[in-house]
Amino acid sequence: MQQLIKTTFYVFLIVLGLTALLTLIGIGYVWFSEKQSVELPYLRWLIGTVLLEIVGFVVLFARQGFRYLPEVKINRNALETSLFMKDFIAHGSTVTIVSNRLAWLADAPAVQEEIIRRANTGTHFEIITSQPVMLAQREPLAAAGVRFFVTDSQHAPEARFTLINANRSGAERLAIAKGTHPHHEITIFDSNSGPQIIGLAKDIVRKSKALIDAAPME
Repeated sequence: MQQLIKTTFYVFLIVLGLTALLTLIGIGYVWFSEKQSVELPYLRWLIGTVLLEIVGFVVLFARQGFRYLPEVKINRNALETSLFMKDFIAHGSTVTIVSNRLAWLADAPAVQEEIIRRANTGTHFEIITSQPVMLAQREPLAAAGVRFFVTDSQHAPEARFTLINANRSGAERLAIAKGTHPHHEITIFDSNSGPQIIGLAKDIVRKSKALIDAAPME
């Protein structure tokens, strides 16, 4: 796909260059001609075409370039973070949450309710954390089918992220949090803007689970 895009850009640049060259030759001929009344009937069309091609190239380049830029959301309080997480996990057939601890989830009842509702309707949820989860918080989630994986502090992943659709190649989305709760900057990658980042996230999940017992926490 990227090779096709590059080829399209090169062809567009060649056409633009040839059109611009013809336009400059026409302008130079009119400017330096000894005939005062000389006129090239298609010069205005050439100038207009060059301008349109430049605008079209910029628009085409920008549209393709934006596809490879990740989406960034700034959450300034706990409510905004909660609403973002509730919406984000709603779009996944599988959801993996990686966090050092789940204290933020205790303060987000709407997210817990969404997890339970989605899990009861078939969405596969996994939570990887390095801190034991309180029984009152874990029980209703585990009862809905959410699986917990608790790593030891020695192998605790430093990354904090939520990965959805990990089982559907090309449909994955990854939200990575930066900053301290509740002030979060969240970067969202997809198969266009961050396939390598998503691959690394999958590796972290796979290796974290390989280091511990894969059964749900008792």
